[in-house]
Amino acid sequence: MKKIFNTIILSLVILGTYSCSDYLEEKVYTKPSIDYLISTPAGMASCVLAMYYQERNFYYDNSSTYFMNMCIGSDIQYVRAGEGVPTIGRYVTLTSGNSFAGEVWSHFYANVGYANLVVNTAQKVDMTDPVAIKALAEAKAFRAYSYFWLLRKFDRIYLTTRVTTPENVNDSITYTPAVPDSVYKLINEDLDYAIEHLSWTTNQSGRFTQGVVRHIKAKVAACQQNWQEVASQVNAIEKSGVYSLVALEDIFKGTNLNHKEAIFVSQWDQSIGGANMTSSGAINGHQLSLHFIPTYNMEKGMVMALDQGGYPWGRLFPNTYLLSLYNKSVDKRYKVFYKTAWTYNDPLSIPRGKKVGDTIVAVNSAQFLNVHPACMKYDDPTRPTAQATRSYKDIIIYRLAETYLMGAEAYLHLGKADSTAYYYNKTWVRAGNLPVAPGTVTFDMIVDENARELAFEGDRWFFLKRNGILVERTRLHGGEYLKNAQGVVLNNDTIIRQNIQPFHVRLPIPTNQILQMGAQNFPQNEGY
Repeated sequence: MKKIFNTIILSLVILGTYSCSDYLEEKVYTKPSIDYLISTPAGMASCVLAMYYQERNFYYDNSSTYFMNMCIGSDIQYVRAGEGVPTIGRYVTLTSGNSFAGEVWSHFYANVGYANLVVNTAQKVDMTDPVAIKALAEAKAFRAYSYFWLLRKFDRIYLTTRVTTPENVNDSITYTPAVPDSVYKLINEDLDYAIEHLSWTTNQSGRFTQGVVRHIKAKVAACQQNWQEVASQVNAIEKSGVYSLVALEDIFKGTNLNHKEAIFVSQWDQSIGGANMTSSGAINGHQLSLHFIPTYNMEKGMVMALDQGGYPWGRLFPNTYLLSLYNKSVDKRYKVFYKTAWTYNDPLSIPRGKKVGDTIVAVNSAQFLNVHPACMKYDDPTRPTAQATRSYKDIIIYRLAETYLMGAEAYLHLGKADSTAYYYNKTWVRAGNLPVAPGTVTFDMIVDENARELAFEGDRWFFLKRNGILVERTRLHGGEYLKNAQGVVLNNDTIIRQNIQPFHVRLPIPTNQILQMGAQNFPQNEGY
């Protein structure tokens, strides 16, 4: 654990020297002293800026922690290959030494450390200063967001508001698992402060706003089964007038996704400096778009092209079960969110009897995987060439569609059928289905609509876990088994249904953290 916290001061100084992005409009100090950073309102703001930079790393590299979170096995996806992907996506030998678990743990505890530093500084500065008030509200939002991630992923976590300094970094600490209610208490206190002191809107895209924090508060309340609180936060977001659903085709269109439906967006637009810097100072984008596109270029008659999805890695796909949930004749999401057919585009290598523009029909399992249906939410056709492996497309973390579905779920539990249907129909009707959902909205309908609307946006595992149906649903639908009309098996990979166990509703605590905290006081999660 000390390794998590003892790098915070140094990291703060290092990160504070980068002009992270123009949109944050913060003054950047080339050589900020530690005294400056922890004793002034502007120093607090610089620390918060470093937290935004740190958070962007969650989405960055070719095996990003965010992507691996999408891969974690559930009922609606099929994983193929890639470093660590089978371990996470099929629960194959998932152990405490898994790098993904370690990256989640260290990433969010790093932000907890930054946040604690800002909160502690608030005791020493003029808290009538609007810069200090905003910085404290954002820091508390970051701390709540980070602890919420940690608690949902690991269940057994360490709760601290301590600030690590060069003077106390080697102090002896007794680490014990926090009582979940204590974690939730701090999370909710932090969120309440942020709600009170943050505005609904900001001219600095990517910042926490009151809307973001209320959305998180609703998610937290859902985990606590406080359905009245969920409903209250959903209603506040809707009545704010700040957000509205956009046309289905516009949700993930283009690179700038700061539209009316988007509540929280990771900023990557290259034109405003939103991408990461490499160690050499070069601007670099993320690689999310590559993971979802099958290796279509392995087929004869196919070459890489942007209209086919560009550079493919073929690691994570919608499974047959997910695609079966859509009424393909009316639900527009089936065509907007997915690419289900690939067409020949290379006359120089095309098979005999085929012509450019013909759809490839898979006749065996290898060919099927090369042209597997793909999620296109992260597709970026603005890349300069089909061979480009970096994208500068924004990443939506929360959007209003999820808010509305939480509203439907809350009112279902509260026994208010009209309000349940009101929120459920927001996404159902927008997708082109019947004018309203037929009959009374049930829990199973909400589970399915959550999949249809929010697949591959990073929340399915959390949603199933908090409803107590992760193992059940994954054993029913995880992986993929598919035959074509001729009876040929095109995919037979359902090992996840046997692999998943009840303890997989949480990740293993990283081995190095157990060793540092002491297994006698902080034991490993059961099953690992």
